[in-house]
Amino acid sequence: MILVAYTHGLRASEVLELTPAQLDGEFLLVERLKGSERTTQPIFDNPEPLLSERQALIDLVRRTPGNQKLFPVSRKTFWRRMQRYGRAAGLPAHKLHPHALKHSCARQLIDSAGIHRTQAWLGHKSMASTGKYLKASDEEVAAAARRALGGVDSD
Repeated sequence: MILVAYTHGLRASEVLELTPAQLDGEFLLVERLKGSERTTQPIFDNPEPLLSERQALIDLVRRTPGNQKLFPVSRKTFWRRMQRYGRAAGLPAHKLHPHALKHSCARQLIDSAGIHRTQAWLGHKSMASTGKYLKASDEEVAAAARRALGGVDSD
């Protein structure tokens, strides 16, 4: 659930509403909320088993009746799992909530694929919706200032 939300830039409500009918083995049909466009996205394999969603999703679909949710938990349970697993992974307190997954996906995509591809991946109709993810964190600004002004950067 956490990996799927991160990889596809999903809101908690979007990942919790996924059903087997939205997965065909190769692609995930994402029904976006808040006026965003529906997107069809590939599901990914990864050599690191914990980061490989493809087989896990296929197995989950096989075990889930077609009209049932893939992740039959509440938003509160999702939030609690983010708290528990995020702490275990050493995430800072301000990132211990499900929406941080969408923000992290967006930032990583912007940095590697550009703003227009990120807009398409997230299903945003407006560039302004994607643009909000361009805001640099305090840590990023401080590191850039250290590099620009000749200070020592710990990155």
